[in-house]
Order: sequence, then C-alpha cells, then structure tokens
Amino acid sequence: MRDALKNSRYVILPIAAVALLTGAEWLASDTAEAPVSAADWERPGFGAASYSAAMARSDSDVSLGKERVSKGPDEWLRHDSLARMYLARSHLSYTYDELALAGEVLTEAKRLAPVGSGPLLTDAAFAQMAHQLDRTQNSLSALDGAAVRSDRTILAESSSLKGDIAFYRGDMARARALYDDAAKYGSNAGVAYRYAILAKSQGRFDAAARHFSDAVSDQGTATPLASASAAMQIGGVELARGDYRNARAWFETANRQFPGFWLIEAHLAQAKALEGDLAGAITDMKAVARRAPAGEVLDALAMLLRTDGQARESRLWADKASAIWEKRLGQLPEAAYGHAVEHELVFGSPDKALDLAKRNFDARPYGESRILLASAYLSKGAFEDAVEELKVAERSGWRSAPLYALLAQANQLSGRPNEAAKARKAAEQLNSRIFEPQTSLVWLSHG
Repeated sequence: MRDALKNSRYVILPIAAVALLTGAEWLASDTAEAPVSAADWERPGFGAASYSAAMARSDSDVSLGKERVSKGPDEWLRHDSLARMYLARSHLSYTYDELALAGEVLTEAKRLAPVGSGPLLTDAAFAQMAHQLDRTQNSLSALDGAAVRSDRTILAESSSLKGDIAFYRGDMARARALYDDAAKYGSNAGVAYRYAILAKSQGRFDAAARHFSDAVSDQGTATPLASASAAMQIGGVELARGDYRNARAWFETANRQFPGFWLIEAHLAQAKALEGDLAGAITDMKAVARRAPAGEVLDALAMLLRTDGQARESRLWADKASAIWEKRLGQLPEAAYGHAVEHELVFGSPDKALDLAKRNFDARPYGESRILLASAYLSKGAFEDAVEELKVAERSGWRSAPLYALLAQANQLSGRPNEAAKARKAAEQLNSRIFEPQTSLVWLSHG
C-alpha cells in the first residue's frame, strides 16, 4: 500500500495555497469587474528593465552599503540600509544567501541601536520573509511603542505584517481585519497583493487576478520587476484553475516585462511540458537549472525527467536539489521546511517528509501547512490523520483543488467512497484538470 501511495498523483502533488473566510459584501465587490487580460497588460514603469540590469544595480547597491557600514560600523542606520539592499537582492536570487545575510546584518543593527529604536520595520519584514513569526511579532511590538508610529506608511505596513502573523497562525478573521485596516491608509501595493493571495486561495480566480493587477496599477511607481512578478502571479492563478494556455500567455507577458529572469524562464519551461512538449521543457529547464540552480527548479527538472522515463538522470538532479535543501534548512529552516517537505514526498523519505511537515506546521500552523502534513500522513498510510488535517483546513475557509483532491484520496483509502466522490467533485469544480496526469508537472506556482 505504501508503494502505491508513493506513486500516487495526489500525494506527490506540490501544494501551496492560502485561504480566508470573507463576508458576502466582499464577495460581491470582487465580482463586479471584467477579467484581467494578458493582451491588455501594459505596465512600463521605471527601473531596471531586465534581470541583468537589475543584478548590476543590486551589485552596486550592495557594494555601496558595505562601504558605508565599513565607514560607520557602530551606526545601526547604516546596517539597516545594507540589510534592505540584501532583502531587495533576495527577490532576484536563486539562493537563500542574501536573505540570510540580511538577517545577520539586522541582528547587528538591533544590537547597536538604543532601546526603543532600531531597524524595527525592516527586521519585521525580513522575519516574515524568513517565516520567523515570533521575530516578526517582537519587532512590531517594539515598533508600536516607537515615536514614528504616527507615520501612515509605517502604520499600513505594520498592520499588513500583523495580518500576516495572524494568517500564518491560522487566525483568518483577524488577518482579514488587519489587512482591511492597512488598506484604510491609502492605496497600497502590498495590501493588494495580500488580497490577491486570499482571493486565489478561495477559488475566486478573477478577483485574484484583478488584485494582482491593482498592485502594479500605478505606472509611475511600479518597476518592470514588480510588473513581471504580478503577471507571473496571475499566471499562477490560471494554473490553479487549469487554464494552462492562459497561464503561458501570462508567463510570456512577464518575460517581456522583465527578460532574463530565471524564475520566469522556469515557468515557461514548465508551460511547455503542460502543453505536451516534454522534450522541449526538459531542454529549457536544464538551461535554467545550470544557470540558476534553485532547489525548486532542480526538483521541477527531476520531475520532468522522471515523467519522461529518464530515471537515472532524474535521480541525479533530485540529489542535487536535496543538497540545496539541506543547505537552506541550515540557513533559514522555517523558510525551507515547506519546500523540503515537497522534495522528500516525491524524491526522498516519507519519514523525513513527515518530520519536516510537523516542523513546518509548528512554525506556521495554517492551511498550507495542514495540507502538506496531510500529504505526509498519506505517504505513511495514516489516512485518518490526513482526513482530519484536511477537514480542519477546509473549515478554516480554505478552497483549493489540491485540498479536495487529497481529501478524495484520503476518504477513498479510509473506506468512505461517498465522501471521496463529494471531495472529487469539489476539486473538479475548482480545476477541471486536477486529476489529469500532467497536473503532477505543475511544480512551480502550484496551488
């Protein structure tokens, strides 16, 4: 039975989504506008127009930040500035190195700062990116008592981050209330992004796309990277509802907005596989993997190779990915747990997957963690435990095709065919292609 589960399409599906309960008024307002179209996407913005240009600018910024710190090593503001440059670079990087460096620099900045001051908001933003909820909360609590608390921009970001803490701890209602509070301070790209993720997790795909579009609606401030990132997110929305053709159109749009970015190119390679060009997808994904060996890219390539029957080469790339996840687990364990669970479920050990899934849940006890934990339970044959985790996730307001696909499998294996049929129907209502074999190839931007 365990071998059968190991090869099961639903157990090995990489899963990532978020969910939140909302009222009827919000649902009505989200459905009032026409869908966003890739053909109409024009977001020129200002800033580096390509990945290579952005990296060159980042090199310059980081070098300048290091120089300023060397000239004033006891000034916390200089450390804060350098940390923000590392955080910006981490969005371009295929490693955790820059994010880890940001954390180290911020720790030093906090040590140097007088009590009640310091890089509080920057530290909270870093901690949220690193999935360190306690550190995020501690910095925001200190910020609440600082003299700058009347600044509207800071208040908006603080409320947003507090909403993130609530969300990732499973308190959906409080998270939504805090995001709404942040929105009261004016137009905010960060809030729009958060609303988009919530809408996507509820299966309200058109609303999610509009919110991602809203996040870059100000062409005077949106950069090409921000525009491309929003387009790539909308492509992820299309993947979630099984519209692979439209997803590819959005990834192509992202690539035109910000050419040369390895993550966009990996999504385009995946799109080829979903359209049936497995050989072309493997060729393209290999090129990305050699240039930017991110763990998730290597895992995606290993999956493509396995599907193509190239078991030996698949294992070689999976082993390379395993080494990267081990490194990331040593650098920033909370940030790596979820990805490492997915890797172990498909290419590694069920025992290790379950251990990592439990650690991931302890760090951020919300819906995505429950679904990953359910997947790990299924891989171990603990069907009832899996059903319970998935039902709790559903009760929290979660709505995703992967959740219901797993619930269908868990119920079937538990001897509840009627419940399995209901879950299967719910999965197909969200994504009519969820049970097709190629869905297992959606490793990037899944959910």
